[in-house]
Amino acid sequence: MGQPASKRIFINFVVKLLLIFAVIGGGVALLYYNKDNTVYFRQTQRQVAGLIELNGALQKASHAYLNFADGDTTQLDSLKKYQKLITQSKKVLASFANANEIYNHEALQITKNLAEEENFYTIQLELSAQAHGNLTPKPAFSHKIGSTAPLIIQLVKLLRDDLKSRISQNDSFYEKLGYLVIAVGGLILIMVVVLYNRSQRGLRRQLLHDKEIYEAKLSAQAANNAKTEYLGMISHEIRTPMNGVLGMSNLLLQGTLSAEQREYAKTISNSAESLLRIVNDILDFSKIEVGKIHLDATSVNIRALIAETFAQNLPPSTPQLSISFKVDKNVPNAIYCDPKRLKQVLLNFLSNAVKFTEKGHIILECAVIDKDEFGKIRLGFVTKDTGIGIAEDRIKQLFKPFVQIDQSTMRKYGGTGLGLNIAYNLITMMGGKVKVKSEVGKGSAFTFFITTNEAVEKKAPKLPKEENKSVLDDKLSSHYPFKILVVDDNEINLMLIIKTLGKLGYECKKASNGQIAVDMVKQEHFDLIFMDMQMPIMDGTVATTEIRKHYRVYEFPVVVALTANTLGDGKDKCLEAGMQDFIAKPFKPAEIEEVIRKWAPKIIEYKSKHQSN
Repeated sequence: MGQPASKRIFINFVVKLLLIFAVIGGGVALLYYNKDNTVYFRQTQRQVAGLIELNGALQKASHAYLNFADGDTTQLDSLKKYQKLITQSKKVLASFANANEIYNHEALQITKNLAEEENFYTIQLELSAQAHGNLTPKPAFSHKIGSTAPLIIQLVKLLRDDLKSRISQNDSFYEKLGYLVIAVGGLILIMVVVLYNRSQRGLRRQLLHDKEIYEAKLSAQAANNAKTEYLGMISHEIRTPMNGVLGMSNLLLQGTLSAEQREYAKTISNSAESLLRIVNDILDFSKIEVGKIHLDATSVNIRALIAETFAQNLPPSTPQLSISFKVDKNVPNAIYCDPKRLKQVLLNFLSNAVKFTEKGHIILECAVIDKDEFGKIRLGFVTKDTGIGIAEDRIKQLFKPFVQIDQSTMRKYGGTGLGLNIAYNLITMMGGKVKVKSEVGKGSAFTFFITTNEAVEKKAPKLPKEENKSVLDDKLSSHYPFKILVVDDNEINLMLIIKTLGKLGYECKKASNGQIAVDMVKQEHFDLIFMDMQMPIMDGTVATTEIRKHYRVYEFPVVVALTANTLGDGKDKCLEAGMQDFIAKPFKPAEIEEVIRKWAPKIIEYKSKHQSN
């Protein structure tokens, strides 16, 4: 019968504790035993080294003296130098008198002989100095010369013999200690094996449980991946016809229409835009679920971004409803953030406020909450309205996906229930939090902050807002006379882009798949190619790769991707294949004009170089 998990954990802990105590105890015993030996070994080694050095100095001094006595006057300086070296080296003898009584007698004898030998050399040097270098024969060959060296050698031998004896004793101790460690280790091993065998059943059950959890996780991941792929496919299938609806309605609005016809066309366009926003919300929610949304931080003028959000996406103020914003003077002009995603968050809160507020006011306030010593700024936003309000018990449901706080509200105001959930997740990614205060019948206040840094404002020229143009530039082809190829397998989309390019004055060629496009490129030169991504026979990425191989120039012709799949890494795949730009379906006619203007300088530059060559 298996033991309870808590008891097994306690027993394992005790065994490990005993093992730790055994190791620590052995270490303490070793330190205690080796303390004296370590001191002795080091001191003896120093003494031996000092004696050998002293003996070497004596031998050099005697050799120099004998040569000097034989008439080599050049050895005079050497003898003086070695005498100084002897004086420095003989300090080792003092350690025997202070620290080691065993060799006291030998050290005293060496000290006595050394003093006599040094005194002999000193006298001879003095006599030599008085006789101007001529030595007397009698003191020149005294028995004192070299008398100390045998004594030093004998003491070195005694010290080395003592070291060998101590090392032998240590070897015996370590042998006994080794047997003791083996015995203790064997005992601990037996205990561990016994405990291991007892815990095997529980471990097997745990492994089986973990395997089941892992398999369930794999199944969930597979289901999630299948859902993502399905959403990508659905996105493509919805966006493809939506491209035709929006594109054709925009082209229709640019034509000559009666007031009634223009109203109908505008209604079609607005309805398509509403449907597209719903599709975008679903796709953003799916991207967040699988972690495929990434923030692209850049320098942004926060005041301009808020003003643009109000001007382009919100209705103007009326006598019944005032819509405004206020930015505190302490807010820096430029911050680092993802402008697209921050604008999306603001628009979600403001659109909700407009949807649920019929009269009164809606105001967005922006202010700096605080700033730390590292320059991090908590930038706060609050959206206040005087709308229908939210019951307190319903506030917790606000940020859950696919949830409406009231079914009657859903029927009256519509919506998928994803906007606030997407905003909540994006704010979290920006290092912030959201709070809500509301009172039924009096209005709501949505407060959130993001974590950012102050940025240097980029003074870039204002770009023309092509998407707001009501009429395309029919003279564009005269300014930029390019040869254009359109590649798309969908007849409606093919007709739409050709009609759009026709409005700009271009007569372009068309291809229904990538293989036909590659064959056409090999027969004639094109300056600009609009390439669909998903096509039969050969898709857009493969076709672009083949075109690049043919031209062998990365920047020519300019290839612009057209795709209805915005889920995942579609844009990255386009750029990796050699495409220079990316337009998501459904697109507006003005986007086609904008991309031509954007790449026209590059195309003209290449063509001028090519023609000159």
